[in-house]
Amino acid sequence: MRKVTTVEAVEALIGRTPQMVLLKVADALDDGCRSVLAHSPIAGIGFRDDAGVPHTTLVGGAPGFARVESSSRLSFAIPAGSPQPVLGTGLSMIFLLPGIGETLRLNGSAAEVSGGRVAVDVHETWVHCARCVLRSGLWKEASSTPSPAPTPPTPPSRNGDVPGPLGQPAVAEFLSRTPFLLVSSRDAEGRGDTSPKGDPPGFVRILDGHTLAIPDRRGNKRADTFRNLMTCDEVSLAALVPGGEDVLHMSGGAHVTDDPSLLATMALKGKPPHAALVVRVDQAVISPNEAVRMSGMWDRSSHVDRTRAPDLMHVAAQHLAHNKGQGASASMTRAVSKGLAASPGLVRRAIDAGYRKELKDEGY
Repeated sequence: MRKVTTVEAVEALIGRTPQMVLLKVADALDDGCRSVLAHSPIAGIGFRDDAGVPHTTLVGGAPGFARVESSSRLSFAIPAGSPQPVLGTGLSMIFLLPGIGETLRLNGSAAEVSGGRVAVDVHETWVHCARCVLRSGLWKEASSTPSPAPTPPTPPSRNGDVPGPLGQPAVAEFLSRTPFLLVSSRDAEGRGDTSPKGDPPGFVRILDGHTLAIPDRRGNKRADTFRNLMTCDEVSLAALVPGGEDVLHMSGGAHVTDDPSLLATMALKGKPPHAALVVRVDQAVISPNEAVRMSGMWDRSSHVDRTRAPDLMHVAAQHLAHNKGQGASASMTRAVSKGLAASPGLVRRAIDAGYRKELKDEGY
């Protein structure tokens, strides 16, 4: 299978990251971020433990679970007995607002682990667009999918076993139903990132007992996961099934491919993705997740009230309006974004229209 092995090749596939995408990144928790955190009951998190093992899981349980300690630090509780991040190492998060498409992503480092809480120094944070969640139908599925029976934890299964981690019936069945998962990666310096992936159930393809493939469709062109894989192939994943309290945790090595024969099998209405993430899975474990259970994220009655919650695209406009970039382009972006930030309703209508057009163009 053909592999993509350089950043230049990644950019040739998906394009260079637009300056506006880079300028909307903030280096501190402003009022908009604080409001998102106050409303978010759950977040995905990626980190490495003291044995160097990568983990992706979900934490939280109630709105405001992430406590803002300062403009550059937040903290949250971690369940007793759970793996814990190593101080000073990369830690990445993605905050979900049930019922809302956009998410808030955050990359930083573990600053303190004590008393059942983890403190995180914030390095960068930004609003992630809604395309992934919309593709997955995550919150739509939540209201219509019956809650599956609890799945007993599966024991770790490693390469060399027969039929392999993905050959476990419970794992294969879980993947056939998931429309949404999180992928955590890191670069050569250990800086982490956790990115969402979403599509209709069945989008994760099991190629054999150890290998799966995930389509990569149009996005913001940051390509954090792909860029990280050019220097470190280690990834961990967490998959969800709407209505359920279990999480499928996986880890292994990964690469990017643009192999036409594989991409053709992932086409929607004849339109294949531009690339795929191929993961050689070393371990796959299904286990109940307390944060998913306590958050009520699948209960539509507990979804975020749009009239009271922050509009994340307004938060993004504020970040653009206060960007610290240099040069004429950054100055122009600040000026335009200040005008947009003053008209949140107009921005929301334009963004939603853009989502509809882009998804239609992709075959949804």
